[in-house]
Amino acid sequence: MYKLRKEDLSVYRYFRDIVLKDFNEYQEKDELIFNNDRSTSSLAVYSISTLNTPYPFEHGRGIVYFDDLENTCLVNTTTISGTPEQSNRVYIYDENLTLLDENLYRVDYVDGNILIDPSIVPKYIDYYWHYISLVDEWSNLSAASAPVVVLDIAGTIKTGYQLGGGKKIIRKGNIYIFASSSSERSDLTELIYDNMYLKNCPLYDFERGSVLDFDGTFFNRKNNYDKTTNLFSRNTISGTSNLRFEEVEARNINLPLTMSRRNESATLSDLNAFRSRISFDLVSYTQG
Repeated sequence: MYKLRKEDLSVYRYFRDIVLKDFNEYQEKDELIFNNDRSTSSLAVYSISTLNTPYPFEHGRGIVYFDDLENTCLVNTTTISGTPEQSNRVYIYDENLTLLDENLYRVDYVDGNILIDPSIVPKYIDYYWHYISLVDEWSNLSAASAPVVVLDIAGTIKTGYQLGGGKKIIRKGNIYIFASSSSERSDLTELIYDNMYLKNCPLYDFERGSVLDFDGTFFNRKNNYDKTTNLFSRNTISGTSNLRFEEVEARNINLPLTMSRRNESATLSDLNAFRSRISFDLVSYTQG
């Protein structure tokens, strides 16, 4: 994984884990429905049935997979240091409302599925989910309803900063905010701006890949059921500084809902009704 991708993922983690955490929503006693298409003889899959709006499992949302990081100590073992999978963001119950042991199942945090032994029948779920859809690809913007926050790293400038091989790396970036109302746009813009102005975030090495596996479950959870040792590594890249936000500037983007060109007109999507942009430089220093 190249450094640019690690920077992109590190900024994504900063926004998801820290900046937008107060927008996580709590849902109680949604029903779990047996998913016959995805289940096998050795693994039963149950999907969450919910009436929440926006839909919790649109692109960029999903179930919260870390506990509150400000109140959770990082774990150190002999092989890795990092953050364990959540222990108080998901609760599964049977039909008698008896709480199931968290080691009996795995959570697909992306699509809202519970993977469990076929001999066990879960019925209800309490869970926290991401109200803000956070994406880092423009192509996926239309896959979710507002509010949506798009992280876009658009360009790179590299210059020397010391004798030898040291480099100053500047990434030109933008945060695009698509809200459901003017007040929500103002809140999101101010929150994100305040968490970027004169701030920085860690540059993680991502030695084991990202947090989730290909099936939406916590990385390596299928092989290691011990949450205290199966950790997301928060080791930073040796010889490289943290990522610092500089030249942060925010402005609203006010577009007419109907745009005309010659004799033709087009109606913009609801996503463009309450929109803003935060431009920034993402700066780091490396020794090599």
